[in-house]
Amino acid sequence: MAGEIYAFAEGFDDVFAIRHTLEKLYKRKIPITMLTDSKQMFDVITKASHTAEKRLMIDIAASREAYNKHEISNVGLVLSEHNIADGLTKVNRCKALEEVVKTGFDKNPVQQWIFRRIE
Repeated sequence: MAGEIYAFAEGFDDVFAIRHTLEKLYKRKIPITMLTDSKQMFDVITKASHTAEKRLMIDIAASREAYNKHEISNVGLVLSEHNIADGLTKVNRCKALEEVVKTGFDKNPVQQWIFRRIE
């Protein structure tokens, strides 16, 4: 789970900085949608579940705080075969990423969503 948490936290940090710049340029709110293929990670962020790994508690707390403050608008759980990030981190062929590159759209199904309205 450590890798999932570190990737989620790193991804959020990067997109948060990009969003900040884009919001200043376009003068409008831009939602952040975070996806994971880890049910345990999804539950830790969106529910009150905890990890026993003390080193990870800081990153989990930061991600949960961003979620609770509505800095993360939507969180989705995807099956591993529909995770486009696997094409960037794994050696095997990733049909989900190939489809996104070919069409320009991510049409991969999301198994479970937590949606929030932009305020």
